[in-house]
This record gives sequence, C-alpha cells and structure tokens, in this order.
Amino acid sequence: MIRKFLHWLQERLSCYVIADATDNSVTFSRRLFHKLRIMKMEQAKVYVFWVRAVGCYGFVLNPELDTETQLADVMYNHKFKCVGFESLVPTVNRMFYTYGLPADSRCKLTVRRAKTATGMVYYQICRPYEKRFR
Repeated sequence: MIRKFLHWLQERLSCYVIADATDNSVTFSRRLFHKLRIMKMEQAKVYVFWVRAVGCYGFVLNPELDTETQLADVMYNHKFKCVGFESLVPTVNRMFYTYGLPADSRCKLTVRRAKTATGMVYYQICRPYEKRFR
C-alpha cells in the first residue's frame, strides 16, 4: 500500500512541463518525455487546446483532425539537452494570463494524463496552486 502511494507521488512530482513565457516554449520533463514515447514516433506534432470541462489547457501528440490546424513540432535543444515545443496557438503568454501567473517568467506546471468523452488520450497542463504565486 505504501509502495503504491510512493509510486503515485513520484509520478505526480516528476511529470511536468516548464513553460517559458519569454519565448513561448514548453519543455518536457525527462519522465514525461519517456512516457510520451516520442522517440518511437516518425514525426511528433503537438496540438495545444483549452479543456473547458476541467478549466485548464491540454495537449495531444499527433492528433487526427479533420480540419487544418496549427500544430507545433517537437524539437530537441542541443544547447540545453532538452525536448519541447513552441506553442503558438494558444501562446504560453495566454496560458499564464489565464492561470494568473506573472508575465515574462518560467513556471513548472504539473501534467496529468486524461481522456475525453470520446476516448482520446490527452495531457492536462494543470493550474498551479495559488498560494505559491501570491
């Protein structure tokens, strides 16, 4: 029982993104990167959207969409040795405004795996606790 709880806690703390409002970039944590299995994909594209039911932003990898939509390429940064994408629609600045975070900053945001009513798997970019950013 305790082992299960510790595993759950470790998953919660290690699956996150670092959102940077100065350049609209979203960087994956190592555990999230491995969980997404991006290396096994031929081409990795990300679609970012607002989840109205939960009240947070979310993203999905390689979605099957009927209409032409703005998708971001997943890229590797050689200088900092990290993987992420540039979110243009919606921008990271828009996410920060919605979440009430300070502009022109970086923030570590927890990511949770979830499913839509139709069964599509997506990842929620959770709101931070307000106590941390007062």
